[in-house]
Amino acid sequence: MTTDYSLVSTDTEHHSLTSHSMMRLPRSLSVIETWGFGLTTPIGWLNVAVPMHEALGTQAMFVWLPGVIISMLLNLQVKHLGTLWPEMSGGTANYTVRLLKRYPGLGRYAAIGYIIGWVSVPAVNAIVLTDLIKANLDGLGVGCPEMLLKVTFTILPFIVAFSGTKALGILQVFLVIPSLLLGLAFCLQGIGWLTFSPLSPGFFPQSFSGFHFNEWTKWYFFGAYIFYGCETSAAFVADSQKPSRTLRGLSLINWIIPVLFLGAPWVLMRLATIPNNDGNAFLNLVTAGSFFWGSSASFLVTVLIASGCLLNAAASAVLIPRILYQLSLDGHLSPVFSFVSRRGVLEPAVVLTFLISLLCLGLGDLNRVAVVTGTSWFVSFMIFHLALWLRRGHKEAKWPELSLFFFCVEAVILLVGGLAWGWQDLLIGLFFPIAILGLDAVMPLIPFAPFHGNWWLKRHRVQLNHSHNQNFVLLQICTLIVCVCGAVLVTWDIRGRLEGNNNQDVKANLLAVLLLVITFVEVAIACWTTLPQVATISEAHAQKEKLAATATAQAEQLELALNNLQQTQAQLIQTEKMSSLGQLVAGVAHEINNPVNFIHGNLTHVGEYTQDLLKLINLYQQYDTNPDLKIQDLTKEIDLDFLVTDLPKILDSMQVGTERIRQIVLTLRNFSRLDEAEMKPVNIHEGIDSTLMILRNQLKLKCEQPEIEVIKNYGKLPEVECYAGQLNQVFMNIIKNAIDALHEYNASRDIQAILDKPSQIIISTQTIGSDWVNISIKDNGSGIPESAKQRLFDPFFTTKPVGEGTGLGLSISYQIVADKHRGYLKCISQPGQGAEFCIQIPIRQCQHLHETTDAHLFSLTK
Repeated sequence: MTTDYSLVSTDTEHHSLTSHSMMRLPRSLSVIETWGFGLTTPIGWLNVAVPMHEALGTQAMFVWLPGVIISMLLNLQVKHLGTLWPEMSGGTANYTVRLLKRYPGLGRYAAIGYIIGWVSVPAVNAIVLTDLIKANLDGLGVGCPEMLLKVTFTILPFIVAFSGTKALGILQVFLVIPSLLLGLAFCLQGIGWLTFSPLSPGFFPQSFSGFHFNEWTKWYFFGAYIFYGCETSAAFVADSQKPSRTLRGLSLINWIIPVLFLGAPWVLMRLATIPNNDGNAFLNLVTAGSFFWGSSASFLVTVLIASGCLLNAAASAVLIPRILYQLSLDGHLSPVFSFVSRRGVLEPAVVLTFLISLLCLGLGDLNRVAVVTGTSWFVSFMIFHLALWLRRGHKEAKWPELSLFFFCVEAVILLVGGLAWGWQDLLIGLFFPIAILGLDAVMPLIPFAPFHGNWWLKRHRVQLNHSHNQNFVLLQICTLIVCVCGAVLVTWDIRGRLEGNNNQDVKANLLAVLLLVITFVEVAIACWTTLPQVATISEAHAQKEKLAATATAQAEQLELALNNLQQTQAQLIQTEKMSSLGQLVAGVAHEINNPVNFIHGNLTHVGEYTQDLLKLINLYQQYDTNPDLKIQDLTKEIDLDFLVTDLPKILDSMQVGTERIRQIVLTLRNFSRLDEAEMKPVNIHEGIDSTLMILRNQLKLKCEQPEIEVIKNYGKLPEVECYAGQLNQVFMNIIKNAIDALHEYNASRDIQAILDKPSQIIISTQTIGSDWVNISIKDNGSGIPESAKQRLFDPFFTTKPVGEGTGLGLSISYQIVADKHRGYLKCISQPGQGAEFCIQIPIRQCQHLHETTDAHLFSLTK
């Protein structure tokens, strides 16, 4: 009954939503605000502790103790997943889907089950809050409009939720601290009173009631609402400005859980002993708190219950839409739920959450709502633990064996405890997620506009176009009048009902509830009237700054593009020149190679023939001692003795000459490397020697220039993967620059200075580790000034006179080393101490080698 929307990405509606400018949630929440949402769940302990205490008595502690342990372990596991997936919104529900990517249907079922567990919170807390007001009004003999209050309290958090998460985040921080402190005070003061007060009935009971497995499973099933619900901070990681700090809130909650979940039930167990409280949270807490809070107990408990209910309902109104949003974004639900408004409100998801909350309210009493929705909730965590077991051996699962144990225990609890609450409600809870998934599957087929994302996009554009018109202002004024007048009328009615009644405690209690509710109403008024205008002004300023930043960025991009274009043109020119030169050199070398090989190969035979002829002449001279006169004259004329001696020497010299020509041709071909355009392993030393061979004439002693000595300190190098021709071009450029620098330096020195410090070029090679090679070319010239060294690799920069240098050699060399070979080219020079160019390239062109830092690579050359 589910549809994988990730397979229909070409759908027009889905495409229009994904192209929406606000598709991703903005990271607008501070760490404190995300902690505020996370800290609200532990406050809900009273909704579980009171009925469990009423039913089990001292046996309730056997339920709370394992619940505390699993709650803390669950927090640590969810924190670990949040660290791995900080971009994911929705927390545990969406982590389960990702863990079960091989079983997407099971993952979707678990996520919807988790949602159903949370979606009942507004309804459950509305019932508790209504019971609180009813308990106080009953003491005055005043009737309570229960259904009206339940619906009002269910709607109230969603009114604020439609204004944006930021408003609710601020409200949570404002109310969660006093509420949490009151809860901790109830636990700590109660334990202190039990321990030290002379009126205490004793810290420990006289006896513990017997352990009944069926009752234990029944109430553990019920308590899972609070045990498994303390990891909500992870749901807001994608909204957080600092995700890692938001996740630290789970560690903070782990310190609070033992105090609240063990201390509060213990205080209730020992002090809430007056009968006929009928499971009413207010009456039980007042009974227990009156021992150490005295006459203030009624007021403080009212504040504790009212703030806890409102906070949990508000957290639900923003948490569930984030789960639906992430499921839609990942293609597991309809695309409509991925819609985000201009102010970051997940409007379709909020509407669905509100409707299901009203449906939960219609189920009737508190226990039935808890069992039906708790079944879906409990099963979602069973699947979560199963998913962790299935991911054993991967980094996601911290304790897979423990997760399997939890899954098996939870399966028994679901069967025994769930049936103990009623098989009808258990079945409804199991099929509830399937019904939601079925509704999601048919939504795209129903011709109802709000079921489709385009309707929300059009509505959003209309709001943008008419956000400042008179109708919108009129709507704001009407909203303000209705809210304020409604609050005044309610206050006036309550005042009239309380007038003449001397029960001050009840008045204070109702005043506390009224103040908390009015706080929510005031936030709603601000969110629907003033805040949108403030947001519009802020957005206008932000848009202006964005436009300015965009203009600056475009100018920088244009300048960068111009520089890149100049470099590209220079490189093209130089590349074309080198290509033409390489083709010319290769062509000449090829044409010379054939006749030289012909001559060189025949010289061997000529030498042999010459030796044979000389042997024949020598034999004639031995047997013909008195040759003819003409022969004697010719022998003297050609100087036969010298010819016999010199001819073998000439042939040997020709042999050496042709061998030399063959070596030069081989060097030219090796340097041009036109037959090796692709990257391949080569001998670096051969490339250096070929370059030196070509430049040999410039290294020799001449009348106007002293000889430059080349010292080779070659290490043992493996063959290196490179573009041999381009790398030879780098060697040529650097060595030629070194020769020119030495000639210029020698021109400024006298003969004695040159003799004392002869010109040298030292070429060294070595390996760096097992992955890199270093080629150092160093001269002992005058060095490079610091001002010139900063621009050494810039295109068209040269220190040579006009007409003697283009300024492209080192720039192109840098691009060849850095871009083509993922290496490094660096110049190390001090004035008067020569210059050293270090070329470092990987032996194998692998991606990870490029990530090595300069400091590590150049440590050997400093």
